[in-house]
Amino acid sequence: MADRTSPRGIAAAWKPERPGRRALKDLRDALVEPEWGGVRVAASLAPDEASFWRDGDEVTVPAELPEALVSAFRAVGAVVEGNLTTMALRTTEGQLPTLPTIERPPLIIPRAIRKQPKDDPYIHPRDFEVRAAAEEPETLEALQSGERHAFVATDLLWLDGEPLTDVPLLERKRHLEAILEPSLLVRVTPFVRPSSVLLLVTWGTLGFGELVYRTANGRYMAGQENPDRVVARPPAGMMGPPKGAAGPR
Repeated sequence: MADRTSPRGIAAAWKPERPGRRALKDLRDALVEPEWGGVRVAASLAPDEASFWRDGDEVTVPAELPEALVSAFRAVGAVVEGNLTTMALRTTEGQLPTLPTIERPPLIIPRAIRKQPKDDPYIHPRDFEVRAAAEEPETLEALQSGERHAFVATDLLWLDGEPLTDVPLLERKRHLEAILEPSLLVRVTPFVRPSSVLLLVTWGTLGFGELVYRTANGRYMAGQENPDRVVARPPAGMMGPPKGAAGPR
């Protein structure tokens, strides 16, 4: 039985919350972040050790990744949810473009990026989960073969002996930013408000097929469907990958 008092034990017992079926328009005070793909894991962090867990099993990763995570860590012990992914390494010199937070909506939204009644941007949560599950085996195989991946931290579930699942999401995000120093292989996902329409379009053109919307004051519902977590397509834009161009794996 896993030790539920240690980061490794808590990460080994972790069950991810699942997206809910609430309409996006009914989600109040939301935060939006990219969906990074790859494989979603819980990272166990200590000052001298880091490991990644999924379905109760430790995930095999190249040695440079836990080493980078230990170097980035600024606390005593933590369990961090995130994605093992190559998406964060697909820009110039491995760096993400600057993603400013735009708190006010643009005064003019081009007609081409407005929602059209015939184009429902919302993705049924089960469809999303099926696609994510289909991507996981390829990612796990690539990790086992030594392919370089980054860890993109998306949530903080436990810190220095205290569970944080009942702490509001925005506060968890702030703690997360305080305990991880970003590097080439360790990232903290950016997040914005839904009013940042043009930025959300940009994320779509960068290859993010889905965005994750979560309420700022929501709690984490481990192993359950969370109605305060919604997955949606980015708004359609005037720019995008050329027809026939391969998208992110």
